[in-house]
Amino acid sequence: MFNNQELSALSQSQLDKAARLSSIVLSSAERFTNLHLDLSRQLLSAQTETIKAFAAAKDPKAFGEVQNNMAQPSIDQALSVARHVYDAALSTQNEIVAFMEEQISEGNKTLLNNLDRLSKNAPAGSDVAVTALKTLVNTSTAAFESASKTAKKVSTEFAEASVEAANNSAKAASAAVARTKKAASAA
Repeated sequence: MFNNQELSALSQSQLDKAARLSSIVLSSAERFTNLHLDLSRQLLSAQTETIKAFAAAKDPKAFGEVQNNMAQPSIDQALSVARHVYDAALSTQNEIVAFMEEQISEGNKTLLNNLDRLSKNAPAGSDVAVTALKTLVNTSTAAFESASKTAKKVSTEFAEASVEAANNSAKAASAAVARTKKAASAA
């Protein structure tokens, strides 16, 4: 059914696909590695400043103020890191999903082409079976695309709701820290 040129083209196509998927995975690893390195630098800098601030505190009240002043930046940094991790993961997920959708689409086209080739060499009367198979492939493709779009929409909405809930929790925590600071200052 396949000649040497077709097998060679198929092999080259599969090699290109493997290289592309490897590139997607390596890009993802690079994003997360850069994120990790940036976070490490930020943490080192923040820890250095915190140690300097504690070392400069001369009495218990100043020590308490330094401690209270650390809460808000820590919350902000945690939210920022969570957002960056979420964005990197979402980017990787989108790239992989797009790659997989392309592969499924290409596989369906290849299957339909092979069915056409088969129907040309098939016995008389088998065109009904070939047409039924083509209809099945097209219907399955449409169902997959519909399910994929719905899953993307639901997962995006869920993730955004989770991020919003985290932001609201952080704001509540920030407000609690601010109230604690005011109470400590008043005392």
